[in-house]
Amino acid sequence: MTDRRRSIPIYDATAPIVCTLTTGEVQERRELLGWLRANVSQIDRTEHGMLLHFPGGDAIDERLRHFADVEKQCCRFWGFAVEPDPRGTTLRWDAPPAADELVEALLAWLQHESDDLSGLL
Repeated sequence: MTDRRRSIPIYDATAPIVCTLTTGEVQERRELLGWLRANVSQIDRTEHGMLLHFPGGDAIDERLRHFADVEKQCCRFWGFAVEPDPRGTTLRWDAPPAADELVEALLAWLQHESDDLSGLL
């Protein structure tokens, strides 16, 4: 049975859809995104973004929290929540409607439908 409750968005609709990542931070972000892509076990498109499922464990939870923290610093419009799940840990990644194209591009990249990160960083 599917849970039909509407979720409350956790993104910042007042923040501009811009990334303030510096040139020096790009490589670390590519590595973190690559880690997400390699370790995600399931991806669900949600009303406000996506829900990424990962195996549980302290090291994974810590890495997900680190990713959410650093990503929120450069892209204030995102909303993130790292939460326990019966099968592991989830990363809820929300975005305002104005960022839907960006979410779709990230989903395609995370699902190995694209290998192009240009425009995403």
